[in-house]
Amino acid sequence: MAPPDRLSKADYRALSDFRYQIRRFLRFSEEAAAAEGLEPQQHQMLLAIQGLDDPGGPTISRLAECLMVRHHSAVGLLDRLEERGLVERVRGEGDRRQVRVRVASEGLHKLKRLASLHKEELRQNGPALVETLRRIVEKEGAGE
Repeated sequence: MAPPDRLSKADYRALSDFRYQIRRFLRFSEEAAAAEGLEPQQHQMLLAIQGLDDPGGPTISRLAECLMVRHHSAVGLLDRLEERGLVERVRGEGDRRQVRVRVASEGLHKLKRLASLHKEELRQNGPALVETLRRIVEKEGAGE
């Protein structure tokens, strides 16, 4: 899709507001993860493991794809989480070379606390994010 020829001041304002709302949420998320003793990527990894609907747990390749990191970066991240007892690797039943990952009990406790905090944050501040996105989408859909 080609960009519109003319963008109004309102278009720039809506885009700026949207990026602000996203960054505001991300900052909240980073601070919440830090309060649990996690780096933001560690929190994202735990969330991806728990959230992906893969029987037996996701593979490392699937997690790398989901987090948009290289395979070796996902391995290093998992190594650090495993050292802390937050995740466990499980060999595939059919193919013993395949490794799947699950959130361990301690990781699940941290993840539940973080998920609750994130849901509450979105309940409080999500409407502003949705509103800025609506302004962008409706403007685009109106052909302006």
